[in-house]
Amino acid sequence: MDKLKIGSNSFMVKLRRSGTNFTIEVDDEVHEGNFTRKMGGAIELVMNDSRTICFSERKGNEIYVFANGINYVISRESSEIKGIVHEEESEDSVSSPITGKLLDKKVKNGDKVSQGDVVVILEAMKMEHRLKAPRDGVLSKLTSAEIGGQIKEGELMFELEKE
Repeated sequence: MDKLKIGSNSFMVKLRRSGTNFTIEVDDEVHEGNFTRKMGGAIELVMNDSRTICFSERKGNEIYVFANGINYVISRESSEIKGIVHEEESEDSVSSPITGKLLDKKVKNGDKVSQGDVVVILEAMKMEHRLKAPRDGVLSKLTSAEIGGQIKEGELMFELEKE
């Protein structure tokens, strides 16, 4: 779990994402929903039969979110255990940032990867996009798309689990 700070309030949060669906656990309450990227950088969130359009921008360790007429500043805090500071861990899942073609899968399910290893290569408009492992781990789920197949923006490319 991560400690998430919104303004002066702190929450223990765990987020799992698969494609456009997500599950978020906030202080022992579990919520499920999905999101859709819209034109102009907007994100449509549907959670608990409620629909919200929001905008966000990430700068360093902070995410600025505008939703329902309110600006939020969200930051992830590092946790300290026995005097050792553990910085935030990256997400466990990586989705396609573009619509394009799958050029290559560099690993297979069950393979160990290190942070920065290229896992999947996509192509859009004759440009390659290398999707890298955000942290060390074991590949637990890899896209089932065939090499040469079409990939949509937001589609799950791979998920990691701890070693």
